[in-house]
Amino acid sequence: MKISKAVSAFIASLAPFAFAEGPADKVGQGLPAVKYQYGMKLDVEQVLYRTDNSDKIGVAPTEVVYRDTSGALHKIQFMEWGGRSSVS
Repeated sequence: MKISKAVSAFIASLAPFAFAEGPADKVGQGLPAVKYQYGMKLDVEQVLYRTDNSDKIGVAPTEVVYRDTSGALHKIQFMEWGGRSSVS
């Protein structure tokens, strides 16, 4: 549980940059997704896309596409809690 909270907090802190590149369906298209493992070193300069799970209930898959400091694009996948409560 702490792992997903830490990853979610990290990604959420980068949310203002999430749509800086372009439409979500084109950003990172064709990139192989790497499953995020706790403790992985990520060199993130700019987040280009993040799955919107604000309307999901429970744990949902998330993809993040980002540019590293050398300009290379990367895509990671992980699970996070959705933004909706099951009691609505």
